Amino acid sequence: MRKVIAAAVVSGLLIFSISCATKKTSEIPPEKEKKIVQIGSSATKKLLKTLKGELIEALKRGPLYAIDVCSKKALQLTEKVEKEIGKGIDIKRTSLRYRNPKNAPDLYEREALEYFEKFEKEKKPLPDYYLQKVVIDGKTYYRFYKPLKVLPVCLTCHGKLRDMDPKLQTKLMKLYPGDQAINYEEGDFRGVVRVSIPEEALK
Repeated sequence: MRKVIAAAVVSGLLIFSISCATKKTSEIPPEKEKKIVQIGSSATKKLLKTLKGELIEALKRGPLYAIDVCSKKALQLTEKVEKEIGKGIDIKRTSLRYRNPKNAPDLYEREALEYFEKFEKEKKPLPDYYLQKVVIDGKTYYRFYKPLKVLPVCLTCHGKLRDMDPKLQTKLMKLYPGDQAINYEEGDFRGVVRVSIPEEALK
């Protein structure tokens, strides 16, 4: 299995400061890695299954309804999945080309995204996952990242502008004037699901 492990150590006060944050690479013990991947993979599958179900149902009514799922329901559904999983696990979808500003990547999510982007640009198979160890305010978290690719169903709202329903374009521009999540093609690297796991959840 292709994988990469990176560790980032930061203080809560400096997490938003690129110039002040410190970062170093270290090895995550194999027994912890296995558990992190297990929890991260399970959480990712649960979230994607939930979101896909809502999206498919919305698309049956038309693409404009699919936008409502993304703009109004996606974050709520993510919170619902988090509560169902429990253990303080936090889930987020993020991308370098995000649509909703709430999904913008933080410093360490950007690190993971840029890693996958490198494989994409070199036309190499994407690794199965990426791991980070992050310490915030003295508390340790392990971050699991699962890369996502553009599927046919995604192209309705994220494909080429020239192929998009004019009404859909208008609604997207109104909701997301700074939208970067367009002009994708099937199979493109879209972003990641990031699962943050408190160390105590591994026990």
